[in-house]
Amino acid sequence: GEAIRLFAAYAGLELEDVRFSSRDEFQKLKEDGTLPFGQVPLLEVGGKDKIPQSNAILRYLSKVAGMTPEDPVLAAKVDAALDAETDAMVGPLVVSYTTRFGIDLSDQQKTDACKAINEEVMPRHLNNLEKLLESSPTGWVAGTELPSIADFVWGCALAHYIPDKDRIFNEELRKLDAYPSCQALAAKFMALPEVKAYYSKSGLA
Repeated sequence: GEAIRLFAAYAGLELEDVRFSSRDEFQKLKEDGTLPFGQVPLLEVGGKDKIPQSNAILRYLSKVAGMTPEDPVLAAKVDAALDAETDAMVGPLVVSYTTRFGIDLSDQQKTDACKAINEEVMPRHLNNLEKLLESSPTGWVAGTELPSIADFVWGCALAHYIPDKDRIFNEELRKLDAYPSCQALAAKFMALPEVKAYYSKSGLA
């Protein structure tokens, strides 16, 4: 949900950010049907319409804010970069939340999976991102003039998720030293005035 909160702040959209006080509260909402897919984040619009799924929420907010590219090719490039981040995070998510995916991994299997993620899977995705960024005329993932929703999901992944997830990613990968364009994107993203203001206000600057 962090990319959603940050994009809303950047686009000047007001969101009421509701957090659960306990897992029991979350479980209750799952059981009573409040959460359409049984998971969060969930965006409620006008007190009646519910939009689940992070990328669907981001696409909706981008359209509401008038920030979805009018050029259908450029819009498709944003979608492709957005979905590429989803693909990149499948492995780490499965290892982190095995039962959610109906997979039971032993400790050794988790170790083996993390090894493959660090040595093969994530480097492949980050190398693909490097190429995108190297060819971008603006430094943003899809080559948009301003940051798109794809930059917000990748920005969060590169600035926070990968560096902070030491249970899955090794030190070499978390530093991103082999991916200078990815490092540059993370720095560019975190330097956005709205992002800096958000973290300053939340006390996380």
